[in-house]
Amino acid sequence: MAIYFLLYFIFEVDPTINLTKFDSLVPVLLTIVSASCIVLNRYNHWQVSSFLFLFNWLLLVNILPVILIGVSTGSYIVHPVLCIISSLMVQLFFSYYRNRSSYIVFLTVSFLLTVFSYDFLRYYDADKGYLTLPLNRFQVTTIYVMCWVFINLTLIYVYRIYWRTYNELQSKNEVIEKLNAGLEARVRQRTKQLEERNEQLKAYAYMNAHIIRAPLSRILGLVNLLKNTNHDPQEEPIIREYLNESARELDEIIRRHSANLETNVEEDLDES
Repeated sequence: MAIYFLLYFIFEVDPTINLTKFDSLVPVLLTIVSASCIVLNRYNHWQVSSFLFLFNWLLLVNILPVILIGVSTGSYIVHPVLCIISSLMVQLFFSYYRNRSSYIVFLTVSFLLTVFSYDFLRYYDADKGYLTLPLNRFQVTTIYVMCWVFINLTLIYVYRIYWRTYNELQSKNEVIEKLNAGLEARVRQRTKQLEERNEQLKAYAYMNAHIIRAPLSRILGLVNLLKNTNHDPQEEPIIREYLNESARELDEIIRRHSANLETNVEEDLDES
């Protein structure tokens, strides 16, 4: 509607095109093509779907109507606009980084259609409506080529920034995933080490309970002998010697196992 008022009141051009049977078929054909593309998308054939839709769009909207219906005065304004819209659809459906060949081909076709739109229309203009235009070929072509270049360069710039941002985020996500994987591996390894140390401590505790109990039992027995008033006073030095020997044995056992525990703790700290 905006384009219609722009052409009619500013350029004094009536863009109305008389409908024919083909005009009424175009929406139906595009609907069929769109439905086919949706089906292809459901089966993850994205590139084939985009290629099919854009090809039919260019054919049914930009090329065949001019050939089959003919040209009116408004076609010299409407047709380049449709060509620019086609370029926007190329930018939407394809990516230079992922679908480079299709992107370049369709964008080139859209640009050539825009550049040679005036000549294409003039070739099929039986009524020579271009003679009534307020602008000549160079002026019309220049305006629409500049619009095409400006719009597409802007979109290319925006998509380039988006692609760089996307790649940076992907790189950071990969680094985070690697760090998480390494952290999980270290946690599993550390948990396994702690379980092993726990089993060792249990073994130490079990062993110590038996090893320490022997000298401790002797010490307790010797102390009871000393407490007994009926013991022979001449045996007291011997009892005290056994008591000292058992105490030294107990001290040696405690020192040895304390050293082992300290060594294990230091190894755990070094591995951490």
